[in-house]
Amino acid sequence: MSTPQERVHDTTRRLLDLLEHGESLSPEAIELRAELAEATAEAGHLDDSYYQVEELVKDARREHGPDHPAVLRAVEAVEAVRAIGMRAAESSGAEG
Repeated sequence: MSTPQERVHDTTRRLLDLLEHGESLSPEAIELRAELAEATAEAGHLDDSYYQVEELVKDARREHGPDHPAVLRAVEAVEAVRAIGMRAAESSGAEG
Protein backbone atom coordinates (compact mmCIF):
# COMPACT_ATOMS: atom_id res chain seq x y z
CA MET A 1 0.00 0.00 0.00
CA SER A 2 1.34 3.42 -0.90
CA THR A 3 1.73 6.39 1.41
CA PRO A 4 -0.34 9.56 0.86
CA GLN A 5 2.78 11.30 -0.46
CA GLU A 6 3.37 8.49 -2.96
CA ARG A 7 -0.26 8.75 -4.05
CA VAL A 8 0.13 12.50 -4.57
CA HIS A 9 3.25 11.93 -6.64
CA ASP A 10 1.76 9.11 -8.74
CA THR A 11 -1.54 10.90 -9.35
CA THR A 12 0.23 14.13 -10.25
CA ARG A 13 2.38 12.27 -12.76
CA ARG A 14 -0.66 10.58 -14.31
CA LEU A 15 -2.55 13.87 -14.49
CA LEU A 16 0.39 15.67 -16.10
CA ASP A 17 0.67 12.88 -18.68
CA LEU A 18 -3.02 13.30 -19.48
CA LEU A 19 -2.79 17.09 -19.63
CA GLU A 20 -0.06 16.89 -22.25
CA HIS A 21 -2.92 16.03 -24.61
CA GLY A 22 -5.05 19.00 -23.51
CA GLU A 23 -7.77 17.02 -21.77
CA SER A 24 -8.03 19.07 -18.56
CA LEU A 25 -11.80 18.74 -18.17
CA SER A 26 -12.43 15.26 -19.51
CA PRO A 27 -14.09 12.83 -17.11
CA GLU A 28 -10.74 11.04 -16.79
CA ALA A 29 -8.96 14.28 -15.86
CA ILE A 30 -11.68 15.13 -13.36
CA GLU A 31 -11.27 11.69 -11.79
CA LEU A 32 -7.51 12.20 -11.49
CA ARG A 33 -7.99 15.67 -10.05
CA ALA A 34 -10.40 14.23 -7.48
CA GLU A 35 -7.89 11.51 -6.58
CA LEU A 36 -5.16 14.13 -6.27
CA ALA A 37 -7.24 16.31 -3.97
CA GLU A 38 -8.06 13.33 -1.75
CA ALA A 39 -4.42 12.21 -1.64
CA THR A 40 -3.33 15.78 -0.90
CA ALA A 41 -5.72 15.88 2.06
CA GLU A 42 -4.47 12.53 3.31
CA ALA A 43 -0.91 13.85 3.07
CA GLY A 44 -1.92 16.61 5.49
CA HIS A 45 -2.22 19.53 3.07
CA LEU A 46 -5.86 20.34 3.77
CA ASP A 47 -5.86 23.96 2.58
CA ASP A 48 -4.47 22.92 -0.80
CA SER A 49 -6.93 20.07 -1.00
CA TYR A 50 -9.97 22.25 -0.21
CA TYR A 51 -8.91 24.67 -2.93
CA GLN A 52 -8.47 21.80 -5.41
CA VAL A 53 -11.94 20.37 -4.84
CA GLU A 54 -13.66 23.76 -4.91
CA GLU A 55 -12.08 24.51 -8.30
CA LEU A 56 -12.79 20.98 -9.50
CA VAL A 57 -16.52 21.26 -8.82
CA LYS A 58 -16.69 24.65 -10.57
CA ASP A 59 -14.78 23.34 -13.60
CA ALA A 60 -16.81 20.13 -13.84
CA ARG A 61 -20.15 21.96 -13.63
CA ARG A 62 -19.08 24.54 -16.19
CA GLU A 63 -17.83 21.87 -18.63
CA HIS A 64 -20.41 19.11 -18.17
CA GLY A 65 -23.55 20.59 -16.56
CA PRO A 66 -24.93 19.85 -13.11
CA ASP A 67 -25.98 16.21 -13.51
CA HIS A 68 -23.00 14.68 -15.29
CA PRO A 69 -21.20 11.79 -13.53
CA ALA A 70 -17.98 13.83 -13.54
CA VAL A 71 -19.72 16.50 -11.44
CA LEU A 72 -21.00 13.87 -9.06
CA ARG A 73 -17.44 12.53 -8.70
CA ALA A 74 -16.18 16.04 -7.97
CA VAL A 75 -18.82 16.47 -5.26
CA GLU A 76 -17.81 13.09 -3.80
CA ALA A 77 -14.23 14.39 -3.64
CA VAL A 78 -15.43 17.44 -1.68
CA GLU A 79 -17.15 15.14 0.80
CA ALA A 80 -14.08 12.90 1.07
CA VAL A 81 -11.79 15.87 1.71
CA ARG A 82 -14.16 17.21 4.37
CA ALA A 83 -14.21 13.79 6.05
CA ILE A 84 -10.41 13.63 6.01
CA GLY A 85 -10.28 17.13 7.48
CA MET A 86 -12.71 16.19 10.24
CA ARG A 87 -10.68 13.08 11.11
CA ALA A 88 -7.50 15.16 11.21
CA ALA A 89 -9.14 17.74 13.49
CA GLU A 90 -10.40 14.99 15.78
CA SER A 91 -6.99 13.35 16.02
CA SER A 92 -5.22 16.64 16.69
CA GLY A 93 -7.80 17.37 19.40
CA ALA A 94 -7.18 13.95 20.96
CA GLU A 95 -3.43 14.59 21.01
CA GLY A 96 -3.70 17.98 22.66
